[in-house]
Amino acid sequence: MQTFFISSMHSLKYFLPAALLVTLLTSCAPQYFSPVSGDAFTRRDLQALSGRELWHGFVFNGEKVGFARLKIEPEAGGQSYTLFSEASLRIRFLGMGKSVSIRGEDRVAPDLSLLSFRYEQTIDEKTLALEGGIRNGLLSVVQRSGNEVKTSETKISSPLYPSSGINLYPVLRGMKTGADYAYPVYDPQTQSIVDVAQSVVAFEESRRLGIEPSFKLETRMSGHVAESWINLQGETVFERGMGGVLITFKESERGAKSFLAEASMGKKDLIYDFSLIRTDTPITCPRKADFLEAIVEVPEKTLSPLQSPHQHISPQQQDKETAWIYRIHKIAPDVPDAPRQALNAKDRFLFLAPFHHIESDHPEILEAARKAVAGAQTTRGKVERLTSWVANEIKDEPVDSFSALEVLHNRKGECQAHTMLYTAMARALGIPTRLAGGIVYMEGMGFLYHAWAESFVDDWLPVDATFNQVPVDATHIKLVEGPDWISLLPMGSVIGHIRIRNIRFHCGENGN
Repeated sequence: MQTFFISSMHSLKYFLPAALLVTLLTSCAPQYFSPVSGDAFTRRDLQALSGRELWHGFVFNGEKVGFARLKIEPEAGGQSYTLFSEASLRIRFLGMGKSVSIRGEDRVAPDLSLLSFRYEQTIDEKTLALEGGIRNGLLSVVQRSGNEVKTSETKISSPLYPSSGINLYPVLRGMKTGADYAYPVYDPQTQSIVDVAQSVVAFEESRRLGIEPSFKLETRMSGHVAESWINLQGETVFERGMGGVLITFKESERGAKSFLAEASMGKKDLIYDFSLIRTDTPITCPRKADFLEAIVEVPEKTLSPLQSPHQHISPQQQDKETAWIYRIHKIAPDVPDAPRQALNAKDRFLFLAPFHHIESDHPEILEAARKAVAGAQTTRGKVERLTSWVANEIKDEPVDSFSALEVLHNRKGECQAHTMLYTAMARALGIPTRLAGGIVYMEGMGFLYHAWAESFVDDWLPVDATFNQVPVDATHIKLVEGPDWISLLPMGSVIGHIRIRNIRFHCGENGN
């Protein structure tokens, strides 16, 4: 995508070139902000915020990739308000242009608590629509994707808030340095209730970046941390996430939309360039590797290392970042006199349960699973047949999918699609299965982010339905795990910030 440049800077109307912004903020952001003296305080209600339309631009890894809009409109009598939100992204991934548009309408009470909502997300030409509301302590949601319609109901014990209002909540409660907030939101991206924690950590300005005196707000949600600067009028003027790689800034409608004409779906493969982890030592047999040893450096206070029978991790002291020595075996080493593993009742229930994206209780999923494993006599045999079936039946294409059932119908998708469908089918057969996320080595490139599954067969057995592997090869480095996609979201906090060195590997199965 062509870099977005603005020639000059004046207050919030003009900003530095996007690439320069990223360079400044990813390396030494604090020195570009200076504290503002005084006991600043601001509080606004929705009536005071109504009528204004806020536009923001998105910059990812130095490139302008999209815009967002937020407008608040009061309903008759002022008893409720509607938050109209919109976002548009255009990005290039693996040589293909990807277009994403999101529209939302959140109807809220004067205290911002959620009453009802409509939400629509379109990736290329595939649309997911959600509509729901809260009544008598019950959250009801209708989901539509293609010809599929699903409904769900969830009991709630406290008010919910819209994800579009995350930066409004502190403004309505009152902002001052040292204030903390905690509340649940309904997140339409994951179709789940997510806890949000926020802290006002400073009141500061940046003359160099054209940011007026504003409250610096830290927001923690789903394993991610974002920093926002909110001015005394209650407007979000600047945000940075993913360590400064993702930047959002206030601008005019014309400026926000200008990238649409300039981008032409972009020229740079932004996600690939950003997420690829290059190594000095190439792995010549990634799909045949049966042992890997490497030093993996991850940012401090992000992800805890995950030990398993296949993956042993030991720390190595570093100055600013945590480095870990990973030793990964395709076949777990034998441990003499090791007790046989068993799942407790809680974990067994969790890893057999259906989720919004993993419809293990759907009749079509169960029927397909039974046919796929017909004739298999053991749990291990069922896992192997199921893995092979998904790998052979689901065409590997860069197509986004919203659920396992959709993958079953469309028969194509990326690693997420293969993993969702395998997990749903395995659970339908009564095989406890969880999702795993991490990185895997791709020959001629380096490590890329990837998803696979783990099924419980006497112990957790890693399974890759994209590569048709049971167990997975030793270049699979697991970073996160859990019952559904929400569990994998914390992986986003380290994308673009991992380094791998001192690689040793061994090739099996006639590898070199």
